[in-house]
Amino acid sequence: MSISIRRALISVWNKNGVVEFGQELSSNGVEIYSTGGTGKALKTGGIDVIPLETLTGFEQLIGGRVKTLHPKVFAGILARRDLDEHLKSLDDQSIPIFDMIVVNLYPFMETLKKTDIEMERLEMIDIGGVALLRAAAKNYPSVVVVSEPADYGEIIAELKEHNEITMETSRKLAAKAFRHTCFYDSVIAGTLSTEPFPEKYPVSLQLERELRYGENPHQKAALYSDPLSETGVVQAEQLWGKKLSYNNFLDLDAVYNAIMEFSNETACAIVKHLSPCGIARGDSLLEAYEGALSGDPMSAFGGIAGFTRKIDLPTAEKISKHFFECILAPDYNDDALELLKKKKNLRLMKLKLHRSDKEQLQFRGISGGMLVQSVDPPEHKPEKWEVVSKRKPTPEEDKALRFVWRAIRSIKSNSVIIGGEDIVYGIGGGLPSRVDAAKLSITKAEDKIDGAVAASDAFFPFPDGVEVLAEAGVKAVVQPGGSIRDQKVTDRADELGLVMIHTGTRHFRH
Repeated sequence: MSISIRRALISVWNKNGVVEFGQELSSNGVEIYSTGGTGKALKTGGIDVIPLETLTGFEQLIGGRVKTLHPKVFAGILARRDLDEHLKSLDDQSIPIFDMIVVNLYPFMETLKKTDIEMERLEMIDIGGVALLRAAAKNYPSVVVVSEPADYGEIIAELKEHNEITMETSRKLAAKAFRHTCFYDSVIAGTLSTEPFPEKYPVSLQLERELRYGENPHQKAALYSDPLSETGVVQAEQLWGKKLSYNNFLDLDAVYNAIMEFSNETACAIVKHLSPCGIARGDSLLEAYEGALSGDPMSAFGGIAGFTRKIDLPTAEKISKHFFECILAPDYNDDALELLKKKKNLRLMKLKLHRSDKEQLQFRGISGGMLVQSVDPPEHKPEKWEVVSKRKPTPEEDKALRFVWRAIRSIKSNSVIIGGEDIVYGIGGGLPSRVDAAKLSITKAEDKIDGAVAASDAFFPFPDGVEVLAEAGVKAVVQPGGSIRDQKVTDRADELGLVMIHTGTRHFRH
């Protein structure tokens, strides 16, 4: 079963290719109805056009907001060709049957980027176009719906080959039209909405590209972008290197999250398998990079390095001596970029570190649904900063404790880290046991522990984790507190001569 195209309605905002498309339809004997600017463009191309107002009885109403919304238009689209009563109704009212609807919508998303004036945005919400697309798509067994100029070529090719459009093609185009209107409406809903967790949550995602595979070669994957997002690694510009993989994007997102904590400082973070293995800040970018690499140079092999400042030549020279999958930075000096381009397997990504004023939400898929939460924002101030131990921190210890508390925000739970005033010496993250996390951080810190401080992303449920740290040489610990055994843990810290600080804020990252 196929659809013969005898009559079409063409009404588009984006007129790219529409004249050529109309010429091909007209040469095939298709009668064309059109509106306003589209009709003028088609006539300029030498196409005979029937103005839609000859059917509706009006050219347009209320400044063009109403042009196609008319029973005679929609009856000619929605009538089922297999029902005699439908066809008789059309015949009684002298309503023509439409076999093809060609519509694309007002550019609402483009308008969002150009203006924040509400009324200008509202004017770019398409009503008639969405209704036409949905009506035609609903009746796809009889009506071919064309929602994008990208489909013109395929339709013309099929008409030239078969003189008709196959049912398979019409169904495919109908599904595309519904996706198109669904996406369009979800962007509008997301723009107007002020509720963080509405009862019905429309998610607007646009395909950027399919990826070679997912986490493993037997898994399929694709990259989608959120048109309403103002930040994120999807917006990064790739300056050099082969295509990014699914795992690359995950690690880029992790390193982006880590460096955003220090976006107002000169800092570097190195990530491997979603968790940082080194974080440092410095007076220069080179100093920050060397500090981050010193945290775990073995794990850094094949990782991703992120920077908060433009990469200069001295830093690039050091980077080039190590194997990384990707580098993420706000920019690169020309000489640094040329040097790094000599490494053919290195991807170079450029992304301005921008913080949005809007509350950001985080989506995470689970079986059968989605979890949504507000993000744990960079530089989130702890609920308190209470010294619960008898010993108070020295100024140097206080500075180091504040640094490691910020650094631990991006480490996978359970996590314990050891560090100084500007460098994380050792990271123990992603472990079921907090004691094991403490032990791993000690192993990674090696000989830099004596006099260092530590942070834990959540409370210590028992004194054993603190005991392990103190035995290794840690002198001060910051943790959220909140355990029923807080006092017992604090008492043990006092016995060991440790500083203990409670923040009242937890930084779980699962």
